[in-house]
Amino acid sequence: MVKLNQKIILIFPVLIFAFSNNLKSQVFTGLNAFKEILEYEGQRFLMDEVYDIKASGFDRMKIDRTIIEVDSHEGFLLALVSYSFNGKTGVVITSFNGTNFQKTNYQFVNIHLSHEEFTDLNNSFLSLRENKIEKNEHLLKKFNNRLILDVNVSESGFGYYILWVDTYNRHSFTPKKWEKAFNRYNKFVKKS
Repeated sequence: MVKLNQKIILIFPVLIFAFSNNLKSQVFTGLNAFKEILEYEGQRFLMDEVYDIKASGFDRMKIDRTIIEVDSHEGFLLALVSYSFNGKTGVVITSFNGTNFQKTNYQFVNIHLSHEEFTDLNNSFLSLRENKIEKNEHLLKKFNNRLILDVNVSESGFGYYILWVDTYNRHSFTPKKWEKAFNRYNKFVKKS
């Protein structure tokens, strides 16, 4: 009987813990989970796939979230993270999207651009924008094998910069927002 009471005493707290509605764990769910880790995905990509982190001594890295775009309804996320790594500068574009219509599978896609490449990307947007664009018309330009630039004017006459990542992730910016981000990047580079 004593052994049975000891077992009940041990099982009782476990059952209370398992069925308690008041206990919360640190688990992110839904799109919010990906919003939380979006900026760190760019940093992980830099450390894991772009630069080799030293085993002896140390490396110097600074990052800045230059653009965060969230379309919760559609499930698109984009982060453009500026970085300085041992004196080298550039950006990591981290794009996030569902890979099926049920929105049960998601994927991060990372693209690294050096300082020169990011400056060329900005200049390409500016060059496309200088052309006359009719309403509902798109001017497209392949930037590299992973990025397509798209400048368009909506039916209401408002212009957009669109960045296609690997031809299936589409991210829109107003020219003003893009310009603000590019200026922020340049200020970050000057401080680094």
